[in-house]
Amino acid sequence: MPLASKLASLAAVCFCAIAMPALNVHAQGLPPLAKTLKPSETALILVDFQYPFVNSAGANYRSVKDELEKKQMLDRTVELVKKARELGVWVIHVTEGYTKDYRELDATNPGGFHRGQILRQAWKTETTETSYYPPLLPGPDDKDLFLPPRIQTSAFGGTGLDEILRSRGIKNIAVAGFTSDVCDYATVTNGYDLGYHVYALKDAMVGYFPEQAEMMLKNTYPMWSKVLGNDEFVAMLSGNT
Repeated sequence: MPLASKLASLAAVCFCAIAMPALNVHAQGLPPLAKTLKPSETALILVDFQYPFVNSAGANYRSVKDELEKKQMLDRTVELVKKARELGVWVIHVTEGYTKDYRELDATNPGGFHRGQILRQAWKTETTETSYYPPLLPGPDDKDLFLPPRIQTSAFGGTGLDEILRSRGIKNIAVAGFTSDVCDYATVTNGYDLGYHVYALKDAMVGYFPEQAEMMLKNTYPMWSKVLGNDEFVAMLSGNT
């Protein structure tokens, strides 16, 4: 058999090997995705609404300033949280923080995340830098949960969040905050792997690198979550889809 014919035959075999599983999945069918969400089964997870990001004097503010202003992200998040509380969604605040001498971290780890915090002497607990964004603080009648400060990138890292959500029958989580290319992303992928239905709220996220963050929300996040605007999320909770 001529070489060209052999290559054509091989290509056909490879195509069939790839196509057959896809055809089987298509034949199997998939259940439709939810169009509405039960507020009692849904939690809104707010990541790192703290001084470094939300205050103009904060160390990280300059990196997110343009996107914060363009999206009016802080004001829109305050409005989102107000609606979520009214609808009965559980609002959970996740923060970052370390002891004053960073004794819980391994300074020799080659990954730059924690080494950067140590070098900048950043995110020490019980300091102004780890203080929370005042407009998001719950009122006396709000049932929000504040988790202990975490030292990992994901909101699920060492916080007990998974166990807490499961104990309350939470099935759906919506993620908002800082940043869409670091801790929000880690939370989304972690939540997906734990079996939650994850909703990434693009109007309530900003990234260190806006172009990269935008591409992630468009091309990468959909593998682990449904990317929604704030109004779309509220409509799902209200049954107005």
